[in-house]
Amino acid sequence: MFKKLIILSFLFFVTIGCSTFGKVKITKDSFKNVHAVNMKLQIRSQESFPNAIFADSILEKYVATLDFTREIAADKVVPTVTRFTIYATEQNAPIERSGFLKVGEKTNPLAFGNTASQSITKVTSTVSSSSTNTSSSNTLKTNVSTKSHTHKELTGTFLLKKEDEEDILKSNEFFIRLYSGAEAITIPVAGEDLEKFKEYLNAKPEAGN
Repeated sequence: MFKKLIILSFLFFVTIGCSTFGKVKITKDSFKNVHAVNMKLQIRSQESFPNAIFADSILEKYVATLDFTREIAADKVVPTVTRFTIYATEQNAPIERSGFLKVGEKTNPLAFGNTASQSITKVTSTVSSSSTNTSSSNTLKTNVSTKSHTHKELTGTFLLKKEDEEDILKSNEFFIRLYSGAEAITIPVAGEDLEKFKEYLNAKPEAGN
């Protein structure tokens, strides 16, 4: 149980300290002659990890980092390419190739490409010292304790069609459903996250740039 709690603690701290989430960035690519619009979001899943100790605890839900990019050219707009990372447990299988996108009451198949699974091990060392005094000497003793924990990062990509983006702009929420083996992972995009995503979809380069 102790090892599992360490993993959960790590997944909690994954979400802290990134100031780039929710910010729209527009970059001109003179080689491709396009403007790239980019935004990242980090969202927790609706489901808990396999064999979760506390099923409703926020610390036992998957964390998804979504990296959205669309390209704007003079004569066309290329719909969104999404690169994602799911922070999961050692027990999780890679992401399956097919899932779903639900916008309002409409559910469509969603294909995932470039899927991969990587185990990440983090090692921490703690150094402590103690001294022993005797009448003839003062002895300093140093102790080093090492702990490690492992999690998985499940990665992949998917495309949003123009019709998907149009539906999202008119929606109050949408959901991305993935499968880690048989385990469902549902990423809800609603509220402030949805407003930021709509801002991303509506973003355009300034005239003359």
